[in-house]
Amino acid sequence: MGERQKATLKQVAELSGFSTTSVSMILNGGFDRSFSGETVERVLAAADSIGYSRRAARAAGKKVQNDGREGGIVAVLCPNISNPYYATLFQAIESAARENNFLALALNSYRSMEAEAANLKFAISAKVSGFIFAMKPLVYDPLAFLGTGMPAVAIGDRGCSQGIDAVEMDNFGAGALLARHLAELGHEHIAYISTTLDDANNMRQRRLKGLEESFLAACPHGSVLVKSRKVTPEEELKNLFIEHEVGFALTKECLADKGISAIVAINDMVAYGAIDAILSEGLSVPRDYSVCGFDNIFPSRLAPISLTTVDNYIVEKGRNAFTMLLARIRDGSKAGEAGPQVITRVEYQPRLVVRTSTSQRRNLD
Repeated sequence: MGERQKATLKQVAELSGFSTTSVSMILNGGFDRSFSGETVERVLAAADSIGYSRRAARAAGKKVQNDGREGGIVAVLCPNISNPYYATLFQAIESAARENNFLALALNSYRSMEAEAANLKFAISAKVSGFIFAMKPLVYDPLAFLGTGMPAVAIGDRGCSQGIDAVEMDNFGAGALLARHLAELGHEHIAYISTTLDDANNMRQRRLKGLEESFLAACPHGSVLVKSRKVTPEEELKNLFIEHEVGFALTKECLADKGISAIVAINDMVAYGAIDAILSEGLSVPRDYSVCGFDNIFPSRLAPISLTTVDNYIVEKGRNAFTMLLARIRDGSKAGEAGPQVITRVEYQPRLVVRTSTSQRRNLD
C-alpha cells in the first residue's frame, strides 16, 4: 500500500460542516472567542479525527509567499476617513495587510451609491486581490456588480453581508447598553440625535431601535425624542466638520425641551458637537446634561470631558476582516460561491465604556 496521504484543511472543513475560512481561523488560534463553543469543539474534533494538527494549520497559514501569491492590493471601500472610526479601521486593515505583504487602498464613497460603483470599477481595473467594505455595501448586489467572483468581506451590523463573509457588530445591543445605563442613572426623557437615518444606514436605525425598546422597557413612563438631519454626499465630501455641526445644531433644538436630561449621539463625533452646544449655553456636562455616543474612537478618552460610549472593537474588526479576506485569497474561494456553509460571519458584542460625560439626572424641581 502507498504512503498514507496527509490530512488537509479542506477535509476538516468538509467533515465539520464549516467553511475553510472558519476552520482556518479556529485552528490558527486567536479567534476562538469569535465562534460559539460548540463550533470550536466540532472543528477541533474533526481535525483530531483525521490527524490534522494546529501545527499544520499554522504552517499552512505561513505559505502566502511560497504558494504563488506574493501579496497584492486589497481595496477598502469606506464612506470617509475624516471620522476617526474609519481612519482607525483602515489603519488596522493596513497593518494586518502589510504583515502579509499586501497593500491596502482606501476608496471613499461619502455614502454615494454612484461613487461606490465607480470605486468598484476602478478597483477591478486595478486588479486588486479582494475587497473589504467598511460599512454595508451601497450597491444593492455587489457580487452581481463585481461579476468577477473576487473575494470580499463586509464590516457592519447583522445582515450587512449580502452574501459575502462579514465581521458584524450587534448595534441593537449597543443601543440597549446605553439605554440601561441612562435609566439606571435616573434619566427619564432622553434624545437621540443622528445624521441621515435611512435604509442605507441600517446601523443607525438598529442603534435607535435598541435604545428605544430597552429604555422604554426600563422606564415605561419615559420618552425618547428623535432628531436627525440628512447629510448629502457632497456635504460629507466638502465639510470635514459636518458630523460635529449636525450634533451641535440638533442639540440646540433639544435644549428647548427642558424635560430632556441626556443626549445620545449616533457616534462620538456627533457627541462632541452635542457637548459643545451644551457648553455654549453656559451649561455643564454632565451636571446639567449627560452625553454619550457610539464607537469609542481614540479622542473619546481625552480630558477635560471624556465620553461615555460603546466600544466597537475597531482595531479587532479591521484585522479580523483582513484575516478572513486573506483566507479567501489563499484558498481561491470566490465571493458568494455556491455551496453549503461557504459564508463566514464573526460577530463582536458591544461593550459599554463609562466615563465622565454621564451622571445622575439633574434635579428638575
